[in-house]
Amino acid sequence: MLTRRHLRIKALHALFAYAQSRSNDLNLAVYGLEKNIDRIHDLYLHELKVFWHFTQFLDKRLEAEKVKQQPSAQRIARVTALLNSPFLQSIATDDELIAQWEQKHVHWGDHFDVLLKIFHDFWVDPAMEVWFSDETELVDKDSVTFIKRFYRDCIANNEVLHDVYEDMHMDWADDLDAAQMMTVKSLENAKKGNTILVNLYKNQADKTFVSDLLMKTIQLEPEWKTLIEKKATSWKYNRLTPVDRCLIELALTELVMAEDVPVKVTINEAIELAKQYGSENSPGFINGLLDALAKDLQSQGKILKTGRGLIT
Repeated sequence: MLTRRHLRIKALHALFAYAQSRSNDLNLAVYGLEKNIDRIHDLYLHELKVFWHFTQFLDKRLEAEKVKQQPSAQRIARVTALLNSPFLQSIATDDELIAQWEQKHVHWGDHFDVLLKIFHDFWVDPAMEVWFSDETELVDKDSVTFIKRFYRDCIANNEVLHDVYEDMHMDWADDLDAAQMMTVKSLENAKKGNTILVNLYKNQADKTFVSDLLMKTIQLEPEWKTLIEKKATSWKYNRLTPVDRCLIELALTELVMAEDVPVKVTINEAIELAKQYGSENSPGFINGLLDALAKDLQSQGKILKTGRGLIT
C-alpha cells in the first residue's frame, strides 16, 4: 500500500500539472490525480504478472528435466517445491488477482521476450546451478528467501525491465518503488496465509488525505501567494520555480489541514521532496520559509493539531 510520501508526490505532480494547464477545472484535477494513483496499482499488477510467467517457465523446465535420460532428482525436487510455495500457488490460482488482470488488460505482449531472457539467465546462472543441486530439503522458509532473492536480483533491480516500464507509461519510473513495496507485501501475505492482493491505500483516511490536499491547495492558492510574498522579502512570488511554489503551497495546506501530522513532519517531507524534484537551493530555501510561515500560522491559531506531541 502507498505511504503518505507516495501520496504527497502524486499531489505534487497533479498540482504542477494543474498550474501548467491554466485550467480552472478542480474536478478534472482531482480526477487526474486519482487516475495517476490508480496507475501505480496497474504497475503492481504487472509486477505480479511477471511471477505468473515465471511459474509457466518453471513448469516447462520441470517437464523438460523429467524427460531427460539422466534427470536431476534434486533439481526436480527443488523446482517442484518452488512451484508449490504459497506465493507462486497464489499467483497461479487466486481468482481475484486473475480477474483484475483480465479487467485491467494486464499483459506483457511485445515485451514478453524481455521476461523470457531474464528467466533464462536466471536458470543458467552458476549460483542457481549450485542451489538447484543442493540435496538439503527445501522448506517453505527457503522458498520465501529464494523468491525474494530472485525478485531483488532479477526483477526489481533490472535496468532493462525499468526501461520497458517507462516505455509502457511515462510515470512508471517514479512509481516503481511503490509498486515494488506492494509486491514484497504480497509475498509476505502469501507466507502468512492471507490474501495475496494489497490495497492501494492504507485506509479511507489516506485516500481522502491526498484528494483534499490537492483540492484545498488549489482553493487556498491566493491566500498562500499573499503569505509567501510577505515573508519571502528577498524574492517575488513569481520568481519562485513552479516546483518550489507547488511544494510550499502543498506544505502550507497540510499544516492547516492535517490535524494528525506534526508540523516538523510536514516540513521535513517538503524538504525531502525538494531534494528530489527541486533545484540545488530548493531544500534550504523551503526549509527556512516554511519554518517562518508555520510560526506565523501557529500564532494566528490556524494550525490546530490533535494528539500528544503533534504541535511541533
